[in-house]
Amino acid sequence: MLEIHDLTLSVPGHRILRGVSLDVGAGETVGLVGESGSGKSTTARAVLRLVPEGAETAGTISVCGVSPGDPEGVRAIRTEHAAMIFQDPRSALNPVRRIGDSATERLVHVHGVPKAEATRRLVGLMAEVGLRDPESLLRRYPHQLSGGMLQRVVIAAALSTDPKVLLADEATSALDVTTQAEVLALLRRLRRERELAVLFITHDLLLAGAFCDRVYVMKDGLIVDEQPGKTVFVDPANPYTKALADATPRLPEREHGHA
Repeated sequence: MLEIHDLTLSVPGHRILRGVSLDVGAGETVGLVGESGSGKSTTARAVLRLVPEGAETAGTISVCGVSPGDPEGVRAIRTEHAAMIFQDPRSALNPVRRIGDSATERLVHVHGVPKAEATRRLVGLMAEVGLRDPESLLRRYPHQLSGGMLQRVVIAAALSTDPKVLLADEATSALDVTTQAEVLALLRRLRRERELAVLFITHDLLLAGAFCDRVYVMKDGLIVDEQPGKTVFVDPANPYTKALADATPRLPEREHGHA
């Protein structure tokens, strides 16, 4: 569903991505892990052609068989095939507009769906992602909802165009631990039910190992490792992956005989 091959991206004086290759299949969650500045978010944004002004790219990207190499391809990917969930849900919704108006904007203005039908579709999706009384929520403003509720609204809005590829860019890092677990469970269920291809971007190797089928590790704009999720944290072979694993905080082991 998503294929990236030998992707490079440069801005004047700096090369951000250097030959990135990865793939995500239908019904699969693939992690993209690395420290800040490694190129994770830039890779995801390149899929939607959300690149810095003046950036030069090379290599190939395919989303459901469509390339963003021309304006028509970019439009098809953005409107039909892929959707992105960002780290801060408050930045995805206009703070001075009601949630219903912001969340249905893509359907109404890009897809030409009548406002009443777009609202009906969003209400159904909000219920599907576990939000109670969605009709009432649509009349509220973003500041009136918690971060977890807003992230569910953003997920519902992303699903409204029935994408096949979901790009989740640090989609849970701004949430508390309990809400994070709920959103991860939701994404796992939606992936299974809708056969979504999910690219899950995170700096947390432990989370990626627990949540993802496969994990790519990035450093300085390069993919330096690829492993199954179940082994990437337990027995990392690559030195950089091992360094990330060793840097993950752990609770100290209790001494035997102590309460």
